[in-house]
Amino acid sequence: MGTSREVDHTQSHGTVPGNGEGDDPALNRLAELQERYRKLESRLSRRSQWSENFVGRELRMNTFRDDNCYVWQTRYFGEDQVLKYLSYADYIARSDTQGLLGVLSEDGAFGCERFYSDRFGWLSRDLLDSLNEIYFLDRHMNIFGREDLVVVDIGAGYGRLAHRMAEAVPGLARYYCLDGIPESTLVCETYLRFRGVERKTVALALDELHVVSDSRSPDLAVNIHSFSEMPYTAVDGWLSWLRDLRVPFLLIVPNDTNKPFSCEAIVDGIAVRRGLEPLLERYGYQLASCEPIILDDRTRELLACTNYFMLFELRESQ
Repeated sequence: MGTSREVDHTQSHGTVPGNGEGDDPALNRLAELQERYRKLESRLSRRSQWSENFVGRELRMNTFRDDNCYVWQTRYFGEDQVLKYLSYADYIARSDTQGLLGVLSEDGAFGCERFYSDRFGWLSRDLLDSLNEIYFLDRHMNIFGREDLVVVDIGAGYGRLAHRMAEAVPGLARYYCLDGIPESTLVCETYLRFRGVERKTVALALDELHVVSDSRSPDLAVNIHSFSEMPYTAVDGWLSWLRDLRVPFLLIVPNDTNKPFSCEAIVDGIAVRRGLEPLLERYGYQLASCEPIILDDRTRELLACTNYFMLFELRESQ
């Protein structure tokens, strides 16, 4: 198949904390964000899975696109990764109406593991997951046919989808990246600046949510594997905020199921789950579409993929 595998751990320009030595501006920025989040005492920043110990164990700031808490680059696909990445890329290519596989690329920056294919070039889970999510949104919301699209990403991590949408969707006007974890806010700021997409995207700290409220209401909120890793009280706070803004659509991708849930605690390595359906209904968000993230049965079986796209619509009568 003319395919090789490369692991690229590029530590880009020293823009995020490394070993914590010396007077590092990024370390100072992280300390500032941590203090601001503590003073805020917001339920939006309450933690369960993303405890300080978990973040310290999983995240290395200069390789935040490695296999870690943001994206399971190697753990997710397990054995035969080259075959699975190629199959995933082939699946995307079959519905790549905008030709994005030939436009977007993967450079391996900040430790992202990538695979080379003569047919597709460099591939990563970052790239393929983002394309899959973008095309789902286009099927259901015609995002390539829209102008002045405004998106808010709750639990945006390092800004993966923000970066890809800024490059792929011409009508994207603004993409807000929000996260209850200060380390995520820092790396997201860093990543969006590194990618040069700040004209369309911005990472906001939790005490800056008024920037969204004071602007045109978002057309869409996305939550990719984030509600499933935060406590119910935090999800309640985010849904209340979205309802108050009258955000009409909400995309949720739960962890490994078609039932949205929160994580109340981690006990013996297992998440204690609480269903979110009653909470979503209370805030007026009703399920409009639910489908496996891989529609093709054979590809889904090969990838052992059990994730679902769940698109909710706000019913104003609620």
